[in-house]
Amino acid sequence: MTITNSLGLYLHVPFCVRKCKYCDFLSFGCSDSQVLSEYARALMQEIRIRSQDWHYREVNSIFIGGGTPSLVSEWDMGKILDCIRDYFNVVRDAEVTIEANPATLSDEKLERYLRKGINRLSIGVQSFENCVLESLGRIHNKNDAFYSYQRAKKAGFDNINLDIMFGIPGQSMKMWKDTVRQCIFLEPAHISLYSLQVEEGTEFYKMIYEDGIMDPVPDIVDREMYHTALKMLKTAGYEHYEISNACRPGYRSRHNMKYWSYEEYLGLGLGADSFIDGSRFRNCSSMHDYISAIKESVAPVDAGSVEKYSEREEMGIFVFTGLRKSEGISLEHFRRIFNRNFFEVYDENILKKYKGLLINADDRLYLSEKGMDVSNRIMTEFV
Repeated sequence: MTITNSLGLYLHVPFCVRKCKYCDFLSFGCSDSQVLSEYARALMQEIRIRSQDWHYREVNSIFIGGGTPSLVSEWDMGKILDCIRDYFNVVRDAEVTIEANPATLSDEKLERYLRKGINRLSIGVQSFENCVLESLGRIHNKNDAFYSYQRAKKAGFDNINLDIMFGIPGQSMKMWKDTVRQCIFLEPAHISLYSLQVEEGTEFYKMIYEDGIMDPVPDIVDREMYHTALKMLKTAGYEHYEISNACRPGYRSRHNMKYWSYEEYLGLGLGADSFIDGSRFRNCSSMHDYISAIKESVAPVDAGSVEKYSEREEMGIFVFTGLRKSEGISLEHFRRIFNRNFFEVYDENILKKYKGLLINADDRLYLSEKGMDVSNRIMTEFV
């Protein structure tokens, strides 16, 4: 298996002011500054511990996600970033992203982020409709979203992503188009558009499937919203380069491209996933276990999560993730990694089965725009 020297780092901050009604990520409500600082110290200690094995790798992307990483004070975040650069081999032009909720950004934080090397900001807008934001359980309003973006631009951020969401119960097509239109008006470098997924264990799941007080959005409406947004974005000059992502030329998310292009990343923080040196594993998801391991100067890996997949399983992951990209997968890249021709492993008749949806051209395999509507069904053919 071919492994490049470059590595991505993902840092997980699992705290929010409060958990959104649709969220099933590993996160929980907490605004206690002392707890946040204690976690920052633990994260820095993990950085020191894990660097012992991988400090020789060149780090060309860092992504700080959550939760709401912008809850952490700008001073603690600065210390975390200094620690990464002290213990890992971070290249000069590394992409460094932090996720932020509009209600938690301040001029002081933005200034400090830039000074400490954060060069990409991902703002969780979700909608420019206050009624939609309220139904989602977001802590910000549309004015917070608009002004946080303006402040970030004024501070000097050029590479800004806006997250927006569709397929939300109660969200009309007009509301969705207005949100997309507002994004285009602001001219961010990158826009991520996600269909609401109602996951078990969330408040939305209970409201829809247990209490019956809310109706899910029909698939046909969800797909209409998706294609309407893609058309608007393409007309405005955005490149639709991945199922849920569009950008201005030159502003693809380097870190996320690692996930979709079978590149390696090391996860730090509570519950963070890693794919490195041919292994996949996850940090423990119990805060008690995580802190205990850090205090003992031990990598906080959940022993039960360590996976060494078979080559065929890894091939499936390569295809499943790679088909998310509009350009799909390179069959030459597949040959270099696995030393097999693609259609020696997979039945070429799959192209007939999904004619017009799954396309083989110019030594690439990719989904058409209609194919993206049934992407999960097609992708499971390879797993």
